[in-house]
Order: sequence, then C-alpha cells, then structure tokens
Amino acid sequence: MVRNRRLARAIADAGFGEIRRQLGYKTAWNGGRLVVADRWFPSSKTCSACGAVKAKLPLRVRTFACGACGLVIDRDRNAALNLASLVKHVAGSGPETVNGRGADRKAGPSPAGGCEASTPHRASARARGDLRPATGESLRNTDPQ
Repeated sequence: MVRNRRLARAIADAGFGEIRRQLGYKTAWNGGRLVVADRWFPSSKTCSACGAVKAKLPLRVRTFACGACGLVIDRDRNAALNLASLVKHVAGSGPETVNGRGADRKAGPSPAGGCEASTPHRASARARGDLRPATGESLRNTDPQ
C-alpha cells in the first residue's frame, strides 16, 4: 500500500498520528506534558551552536557544517540538539531530576514480593539425587565401562 503514491502519504501520516495520539494521552495520564515541534521547524537546518539557519540542506548531505561559526556535526545529532533546546525553551525546564512516577532514581534490585518466593540454591541438591549437571559440567559419560 505504501508503494501507491496516493495512499502512501495518508498511511504514513496515520501511523505517526497514532504514535502522537498515544504519547499525548499517556503523558497526560502520568502527569507529564508533551511538547510538539511545529511541522516546519527547521531542526536539521539550524546550527545547534549559534542558531544560524541554512536556506537549503538536501537530505543526501549527512553532515551539518555551519558557515557562521564553523561547527561540523552529524546532521541527525544536530537536529536532536535543536529539538532538545526547543523543549527546554518551550517548557522552561532543565534536565529532569525525577522519573515519570516521581522517584528520583531507579529502584535497585529487591527480593521477590507478594506470594512469590525465591528458590534457594543448595549444594546438597546433587546429594539428594538431583542428577542435573552443575554449571560448566559436561553431559557426556566419562565413566569407562
């Protein structure tokens, strides 16, 4: 369906539209805020160091080179830096210090909770008749008969 010129754009737009819709309701659901860049925001053509905007930058050019300040950077990294600065400028915030659920760091490993129980690993399992090979032990019979 994407090969059809008339349907390709509608299909591609519908896919990204669904992602944007889900991001919007999930960020609102978790107490966040979604910042959407304008469709025509020149993130690839703007210098992330000085803010100079190039008139044209073909897609085949993969390295951004600023004529004003001399910055040479990967085109996608430059666009990512511009979008990150747009979010800081629009949202008025710096880097986040808490995650989406309000914690200031990731939770460390914890024992199993609820009805789950951890399985004790004892060396005496083989003595009780558990004949499974230990870690690193060969399955071949080395006993000469």
